[in-house]
Amino acid sequence: MKKKLQTLFLVGALTLMGVFSACVEIDPQGRGYSIAVPLSIINTTLARQFPAKVQKAFGTVEIRDPNILGQQDGNRLNLGTSFNFTNMLIPNGIGGAAKFASGVRFDPATKNLYLSNLMVEELKFNNFSLSHYLTPDMKQNLSMVIAETIEKKPIYNIQKAGMVASSFVRGIDIRNGQLYITFGL
Repeated sequence: MKKKLQTLFLVGALTLMGVFSACVEIDPQGRGYSIAVPLSIINTTLARQFPAKVQKAFGTVEIRDPNILGQQDGNRLNLGTSFNFTNMLIPNGIGGAAKFASGVRFDPATKNLYLSNLMVEELKFNNFSLSHYLTPDMKQNLSMVIAETIEKKPIYNIQKAGMVASSFVRGIDIRNGQLYITFGL
């Protein structure tokens, strides 16, 4: 009887959320019901945490304006961000842009979603004459610092979003460039 009440409560809560968001689906893996999280909400959450400055031995990196886009027919999200890098050789800094492909992870303790396993797709510098002062190791370290900094920032909190069923999370997926949270018993 208790299991039926939990199921009824979960289905009711998901249906109510589905009415308001119109994005409830049955999970393709059969784990329960999936709700799509709008990328605009994720980008707003991420934007509030930037710009961020990180100081390392090889210089200082300021990360600005991260933006997440969905990949068509992909199981990863695309992320673009701008940055400014300064060190003793480039005191005025060199700006640029980085593009990453990312997965998502869920922390059950905090109910936060984070980007994970960021893979560099592109690292461009605005001033090519200065970029040749950067060694390949410095460029790799620069992209790693950007990726690690972004991975530490939560992109969405299930409880703060008002999802009552946050303890019933059965999976976090990226399907067709959209982030889905799957709930089930």
